[in-house]
Amino acid sequence: MEFGPICAQEEGSFPGFGHNSISEDCLYLNVYAPLSTQCNAPLPVMVWIHGGGLFQGSSSDYDPSALVKEGKVIFVSFNYRVNLFGFFSHPAINQEKHDRGNYGIMDQQAALRWVQRNIDRFGGDSNNVTIFGESAGAISVAAHIASPASTGLFHKAIIQSGGSPISFPHPSVESFEDTGVALAAAANCIDQSPSGLRALSAAQLLAANSVPNGEFGTTRFPFGLMEDGAIIPRNLRQQFLDGSFNKTPLMIGVTKDEFSWFQGMIELATDLTISQEAYPAILRHSIDGASKGGFLGVEVPPTAFDSIVERYPLSDYPHPARAVAAAIGDAGIIATSGRRSARVIKKFVPTVFAYEFDVKDAPVSWPQVSFQYGSAHAQELQFLFHGFHGASGVARPLSEEQQELSSRMVSYWTNFARTGSPNSGNTQPILPLWPEYEAAEDNIMLLEAPQPRSVSGWGQRHHMDFWDSFYR
Repeated sequence: MEFGPICAQEEGSFPGFGHNSISEDCLYLNVYAPLSTQCNAPLPVMVWIHGGGLFQGSSSDYDPSALVKEGKVIFVSFNYRVNLFGFFSHPAINQEKHDRGNYGIMDQQAALRWVQRNIDRFGGDSNNVTIFGESAGAISVAAHIASPASTGLFHKAIIQSGGSPISFPHPSVESFEDTGVALAAAANCIDQSPSGLRALSAAQLLAANSVPNGEFGTTRFPFGLMEDGAIIPRNLRQQFLDGSFNKTPLMIGVTKDEFSWFQGMIELATDLTISQEAYPAILRHSIDGASKGGFLGVEVPPTAFDSIVERYPLSDYPHPARAVAAAIGDAGIIATSGRRSARVIKKFVPTVFAYEFDVKDAPVSWPQVSFQYGSAHAQELQFLFHGFHGASGVARPLSEEQQELSSRMVSYWTNFARTGSPNSGNTQPILPLWPEYEAAEDNIMLLEAPQPRSVSGWGQRHHMDFWDSFYR
């Protein structure tokens, strides 16, 4: 299958994504349908929003054949502008009379409007559209849940390992203006008027923005989702806390070892391995940096550092780097993107399902580091998209038990898209019951191979009450 060019981005910023040709002419959309769509009713539609930190990635990285064949759904994916082309702020541009800042989200909304107008021609039901995404794609899903401009464009949502709309601040368009001015200067733009800025080529802008920051491979002038007064009308966190969002059934979840992927990228970028002797100091330094840098969504005081080291003893982890990753991942992703988001949204949306993916020996496509990744960020993707190829460009085969879990996950996801519940819609394979999330039970579906199971006490698995204490 051939895909259109991917949107302008740096090559190789994140290991793990393949590339077609790169072009500014990149806003292509893909539709997949079962071989036979002859049925009594239109099929549910699943619209996938790819990840990649909002500065990399494309729709061609994902093969949805299992979802389409086994789940009998219409699947749609698309490219959207990323990096500075998708999220950009500059005073000269902002003074023009048009929407500004979140251009990548505007692209996504254009794709969702296309689905509403045209998906019936492919056998899809425009009144039964589920948006879902992982990582930056999940952040995008949260943005659509919050955006008045996305109202009516979807009917259910799945958030997979996305940055929490509850905890993380999203700066205003104006607060990013200095970044835009600095980027233009780095591109040797003397005339920073709208016409002068638009005269810069994509190659010039990418070259000016291509210096890594030394940690996660992100760029010199990072942009991201921002409050623009229209697409994101006001403080995103406050919108969710006061119920000012599109209220649709929600599935939300994380992987058990979210941050171990990021920890691996840090090791690759810095060539730093963590010894047992250095562990306490590095954990303190890492928590301090993540806290002050905004990754945790709150500042953790130094007086708490000793308590954090005690809660994450080396004896509980196979490698010191995994202990560091557990602490930062619990605080910055799992407690926030997972439980805290589920609890806040549950106050306004009765139908919420929560999960945690935990397959310790899942195939790894990322570059080798000094420790095993475990159930890291993005590891669940190959269980939904059998063609998600990872850094090598080659799909990794699943074991027999992992294939059983994969089939169950495909059924859960497509059932949810069909009916709003992962438990109904497709009877094969036989699925363990997935209860709705209830704060009192703190219950999740633990996605283990080969058989998922419902468990209570999600917070106890990740010291969530401890981390929540910093947000009160």
